[in-house]
Amino acid sequence: MSAAEHGPGHGGEGASPESVKIGFELSDWQGRPVIMMLIATFGALALGFIVIAGMVLLTGGEISDTSHALSPTGEAQLPAEPRLEQNPKADSERLIGEATRQLESYGWVSKGQGTAHIPIERAKELLLAKGVRPFGDSQPPSATPTP
Repeated sequence: MSAAEHGPGHGGEGASPESVKIGFELSDWQGRPVIMMLIATFGALALGFIVIAGMVLLTGGEISDTSHALSPTGEAQLPAEPRLEQNPKADSERLIGEATRQLESYGWVSKGQGTAHIPIERAKELLLAKGVRPFGDSQPPSATPTP
């Protein structure tokens, strides 16, 4: 396609005489609007600085709202539940360890009521020695396991 097929102003160097006659732009950008925008931007920044400085001087340069500060004792308050775990693997290992110690040890659940816990293996032995069937009522009383 030739420059003539695209219409006026499409091809060749510079602006076409028709564009100049109509008053279209002769370059990609103009310096005056850019300089005016820079002046306006820096003027707004300077005005903002002056307003903030004035507000600080009027308040005496002190911040009276201390609601965001730490408590005077220096102790940080824990956030509300549920909290994220800092180290999930260590926390799960600790929980499993505590549960395992409880299942494998003797101790009181409620000393006042006389309730205690015993190791799970010992509890199984006592239940079998008493004659308690391991499968509850689902197994008929006269049934004996076949070898």
